[in-house]
Amino acid sequence: MSAVVEPLDIPPGFSDPEGLGTPVCVRQAVAWGEMDSLGHVNNIIYLRWLENARFEWFERVGVSAWMRESGGAVGPILARVECDYRLPVGFPDKVWTSLRCVELGGSSMRLRSQVWSEAHGAVAAEGDAVIVLVDYAAESSVRVPEPIRAAIRALDGEGLVERGRSTPTA
Repeated sequence: MSAVVEPLDIPPGFSDPEGLGTPVCVRQAVAWGEMDSLGHVNNIIYLRWLENARFEWFERVGVSAWMRESGGAVGPILARVECDYRLPVGFPDKVWTSLRCVELGGSSMRLRSQVWSEAHGAVAAEGDAVIVLVDYAAESSVRVPEPIRAAIRALDGEGLVERGRSTPTA
């Protein structure tokens, strides 16, 4: 007897976590240990969910491969992160975290995320992060390599603003 796999009910504005669509999405179960004494997920966990989506996005656009190829000499740093908490998430629940690049600069990128709670059927948090690519030894920023720029345009092109360009990428 084989198990019946139900299709995912993908929230509006999200994509299949197993697919190659945009935005990049990660679906995660809330763990009991992520709860705090007030009976909801601790605020720092939301930032971990954003981080998990960010690293999936790094894999998708080639940042992770670029880091590996350099032997760890270059890579991203988190220059800024913000999270607007919309509602408390509890246990049990599953959350979807989406991420897309909304602004691409010379050495930086602004990434926008949403966290969706299946239990609430609503957005639980929204976040922005600024990532800067750096040469760790030189302690200086480096330009986003063209192959990574091309991958970002291909994945997140609709609405992507590139500094130095007058209009969003179509």
